[in-house]
Amino acid sequence: MVNLPKVAVCYPSGDMVHADFALALAGLCLSVHPIETTVVNTKSSIVAEARNIAVQRAQEANADYLLFLDSDMVFPQSVLHRLLIHQKDIVGAVYTKRVPPYDLLGTMLTSAEPPGADGLVEMLRLPTGCLLIRMAVFEKLTKPYFQFGVDPEQGALLGEDYVFCDRARLAGYRLWADFSLSQEIGHLGQKVCRLPLED
Repeated sequence: MVNLPKVAVCYPSGDMVHADFALALAGLCLSVHPIETTVVNTKSSIVAEARNIAVQRAQEANADYLLFLDSDMVFPQSVLHRLLIHQKDIVGAVYTKRVPPYDLLGTMLTSAEPPGADGLVEMLRLPTGCLLIRMAVFEKLTKPYFQFGVDPEQGALLGEDYVFCDRARLAGYRLWADFSLSQEIGHLGQKVCRLPLED
């Protein structure tokens, strides 16, 4: 009999989440059987803190993997199975920002090959809105696992996701994006609608 992993599905949030995210999460929960999962919600206005609390909760649940899903994302029911099947330490999806010009979040390695049959591309950095991490990764990193940083070359702030990726790569881990899955991921934004101006 195959030993299936235990997964903590973690979503940081404020007091509320998008309705479309809630529907996507419900769909995931209905489809994960026979994989044992626990759902963790961490509320904080500081996303790095929310992610660190999620890691702690996943460790307390004795999870083998942590799946981060941000509360402004939509994803297919099969997202967990499709990421697990790659058997990678860190694998996720890329997606665009929620505001124009809708730049891609995530950075490919300059030496990266085009996606293969499995849809995978090796990445320099990944966003954490849809990211599966093997819990053993955190054993090689020091706390806090997620923290904000500064890019000294650009003089710009770095999000907690990119800082985590940099630290994981320094610890010897490779990062992967499933570009096939990425085409089915959505980043929920807001748009202001107004009446047209009269001539």
